Amino acid sequence: MKLSGILKPLRDVKPVNDFLNILDLISSHHQNAETSIMPLDNKEEVINPDNDLISDLRLSNKLLFYQVNKFETVLDNLNDGIILLDSSNRVFVINHIMEQLLNLKRGEIKGKHIKECQVNNEIFTFILDNAESADKLVEKTVEINTGTSSLLVSFKTLIKGDGNSCGSVLVAKDITTRKLADNERVGFLSYLSHELTIPVNMIKSYSEKLQESEKNSKEVAGEFLNIFSEEAERLSGLVNNILKLSKIEMGEMTFSKSLVRTREFVEGVFNRAVAGNKKNLKISIDMPQDIAPVNIDKELIALAITNILNNAISYTQASGTVTLKVEEELENIMIHIIDTGVGVSEAEMTHIFDNFYRSSDEMVSMYRGHGLGLSIAKHMVALHEGEIRVSSRKGEGSQFTIVLPIGQGYFLE
Repeated sequence: MKLSGILKPLRDVKPVNDFLNILDLISSHHQNAETSIMPLDNKEEVINPDNDLISDLRLSNKLLFYQVNKFETVLDNLNDGIILLDSSNRVFVINHIMEQLLNLKRGEIKGKHIKECQVNNEIFTFILDNAESADKLVEKTVEINTGTSSLLVSFKTLIKGDGNSCGSVLVAKDITTRKLADNERVGFLSYLSHELTIPVNMIKSYSEKLQESEKNSKEVAGEFLNIFSEEAERLSGLVNNILKLSKIEMGEMTFSKSLVRTREFVEGVFNRAVAGNKKNLKISIDMPQDIAPVNIDKELIALAITNILNNAISYTQASGTVTLKVEEELENIMIHIIDTGVGVSEAEMTHIFDNFYRSSDEMVSMYRGHGLGLSIAKHMVALHEGEIRVSSRKGEGSQFTIVLPIGQGYFLE
C-alpha cells in the first residue's frame, strides 16, 4: 500500500485535520511576526497580554498541545509504525507500533535530531538518505532485530500548500507474516508439482512399456496394472487430503457427533488399517473389554487413527512392533499408537504436525508420503476438543496418543 493511501484518509480524521490547521496558523503568525517592523515606542504594545498576536499564539499553543495528544492517540491506534519528523528532522511523534518494532520507548528519541537517535541504524539511515527528497515516495524492505522480521518502510516529505516542507513521515509495515505466507505458497506449489509428477510419470512409463511389446505375459501385465492402481490411489489420496485440509483451514469442515462404543469402533479401524500390511511386523491391539464410550464423528476420528497407524507401519522396519493400546484416564479415552520405528529427533518434533512436512532423515525418505497425515489427524482430533501427544526417541520409536473426552449418554440397547 502506498504511503499517500495511508496519509490521505488521515486528513479526514478531525484531530489530524485540526492539527494540520494549527500548524498552518502558527506558521502564518510566525511569518507575520518576522515581516512586521514595529517602532520602539510600540514595544509595550508588543508585550501587552491583551495584544491580539500574543493571545492568538497562546490559544494556538494550547490548541496545539491538545491536538497533538489527540493526534498521537489516533496514530497509536493504527496498525503500522509511524515516525513524524519536523522540518529540522527532529522526532516529533512516534506511535506505539513503531516503539514495538524498534524495541524502544518514545521518550528515548522524541525531540531528538534523527542523527542523535542510536537505534535501528538501517531505518534511520534510510530516513537521512531520503530527508531531502521533496514530495518523493520511497519504499524499501529492511530486516530488523534477529532477521526473522521484515518491514516495508515508506518515507515521504510533507509539503504544505505553499510548496514548503513542514516535516516528513516514516511509515513501517510489518510484513513478516505476509512473506512467510508467500514462501509457504511457493513451497506448496513446488511440493504439489513434485508429488503430482511422480505418479503421472510412472503411469506414463509403464503404459509405454505395455504398448511396446505384444508379448507381455498376463503376469507382467497384471503387475503393471497393479502399479497403475497404486499410483492412481496415491493421486486420489493426495487430492482428497488437500481438499480436507482446505476445508479445515477455511472453517468449512462439517461433522456430526454420535455416542460410539469405543471398543467396537477402534477394533474396526485397526482391522481395516492393518489388513493390507505386507511387512513382517508384529502388530497388536490391547484394549479392555469394558471401556467408556466416546462422542465423536466416526469418519473423522477413524481417519486420525488410520493416519497415525499407517505412519507407524510405514516407518517401522521388518521384525519391528506396532501396538495400539486403549485405556481410560480420568475423564478421557487414551488411544496410544506405539512403534519401534525410526523415531523423531528433538529438533524435528516441533514440525511434525506442519502441513507437507517430511523429515530429511534417510530412513524416512525411503518411504513415500505427502506430509499431510499428522496435520490432518491433529485437526480432526482438535474438532472433538481433544489433543495428540507425542513422545519419541531417534532410532528407538515413537508413541502418539490421541486424547478424547469420555462421551456422555447411554445406549438404548
